[in-house]
Amino acid sequence: MASLQIKISELMAQKKINAVDIEKETGLNRNTVYSIIAGNSKNPSAHNLQLIAQALGVTLESILIDEEEIQISSLSDEQMKAFADATSSTINIIIARGLNFPLNKLISIIKEVYQYALKANPPSVDDRFVDWLLDKYKN
Repeated sequence: MASLQIKISELMAQKKINAVDIEKETGLNRNTVYSIIAGNSKNPSAHNLQLIAQALGVTLESILIDEEEIQISSLSDEQMKAFADATSSTINIIIARGLNFPLNKLISIIKEVYQYALKANPPSVDDRFVDWLLDKYKN
């Protein structure tokens, strides 16, 4: 399993977010974020990790667990529907816009759309988010 600090650092780089951005959004002390990504904080609180995950636009689970460890059978019917909707919507928008992505990038985009969809209650795909995300990745 990838270490917590590596996972958070990678997400920060992907999303072009730094510790100051997280501090402003969450109210956390910047040293808290730096301490976690430097590996100096051996037992960060669940609350702090949840705030960081929210600032990064991901679930706490995605920070704590490697994707390879998450089995499809562990998804609820609602989560599976959200994943199917995220996949369908993302592919349809890519085709409509005439975009083309390598498979690994496409999977990454679909995962982000899925994770964002899970934030809604009930989970649903926001096509505006998909458009924004595709604009971010096509550059």
